[in-house]
Amino acid sequence: MRTAGIMVVLALMAATSPAFAHEVLHEVQRGRAVAVHAWFPDGESLAHVQAEVFSPADERIPYWKGRTDRNGWLAFVPDVPGSWRVRIVDATGHGLDTLVEVAPAADAAAGSGSGPGPGGSTLAFALRPVAGVALIAAIFGFLHLRGRRKNR
Repeated sequence: MRTAGIMVVLALMAATSPAFAHEVLHEVQRGRAVAVHAWFPDGESLAHVQAEVFSPADERIPYWKGRTDRNGWLAFVPDVPGSWRVRIVDATGHGLDTLVEVAPAADAAAGSGSGPGPGGSTLAFALRPVAGVALIAAIFGFLHLRGRRKNR
């Protein structure tokens, strides 16, 4: 009777769907982003400073708006080639306002070292629930065998 109960629990666990709400997927692509580092002549970085990036397609509205990181870096992924305006200015008015040339996509793709796309980890994602059920089944099997030995 006890074995039947264990089998029912295992069957219910196998029938449940994975909890997609707790999963966070991501993609890392190298070579497509443009990174800009800003610092003062004394070596101090413009850390956590307001920054804006303007696209050559629309020079009035910022394409990206935010802050530099703690080391004075900002990064953006351009969608068109051309001269991109990068503006990094601190509260005292000191900063940087410069143009960054972005090559057409064919030139940028030649040096791209991108990894697998968003579907690259689909198999691993699908196998996680199976591995979890197998681990739980192994634990229950071990406990069941241990209980049988004690009863003898």
